[in-house]
Amino acid sequence: MKKYLLLLFILLLPVAAFAMDQENIDNSKQALFSRGAGYWSKPSEEKKTDYFGKLTEQQSQREDWYNVSPYIAEFWCAISNAGFLYVGAKHNSPELVFAGLASIASHSIPKQWLLHVDKLGVAVVLLKFMREYKTIQKNPLLAAPLGIAGLINVTDMYLARKKGKTWPHVVWHLSAAALADVFLSYSKS
Repeated sequence: MKKYLLLLFILLLPVAAFAMDQENIDNSKQALFSRGAGYWSKPSEEKKTDYFGKLTEQQSQREDWYNVSPYIAEFWCAISNAGFLYVGAKHNSPELVFAGLASIASHSIPKQWLLHVDKLGVAVVLLKFMREYKTIQKNPLLAAPLGIAGLINVTDMYLARKKGKTWPHVVWHLSAAALADVFLSYSKS
């Protein structure tokens, strides 16, 4: 019974992190990251409210926009998704490839609707791992990578929102891809 409770906790941790991301944040606080002009957006678009025009909400922003390239709003966050593409191709996982591409698009083009697509990619990957529950039951240690990824995600949200740190989100992408690789490698054996 304890094994199943631990498994449930570890599987729900990333879901809790996703839910925390939806909480209302006091928008009157000063933004921690700049929202400069680039190919995909301009500061004058800040007031847009239509579904496809609305810019990514400030609490979801992870780095200064267009700091490295005028074509990629959050450069380091975008390129750190290469790990998902590699692991997805290595393990023939369209779910991981979709999640990686959705995240690249969301970090490159700062539109709120693309952030929703990015989160859909995370949900699809979570569902993939939840379908592997029999494998996790046989080897409960395989739940550890999922729990570790969830903890890194929660840490990333805190450090980005409260301290204005970019690197935790890059670490989240790279470590989540590496942990997915570990999980998928061991679940096949």
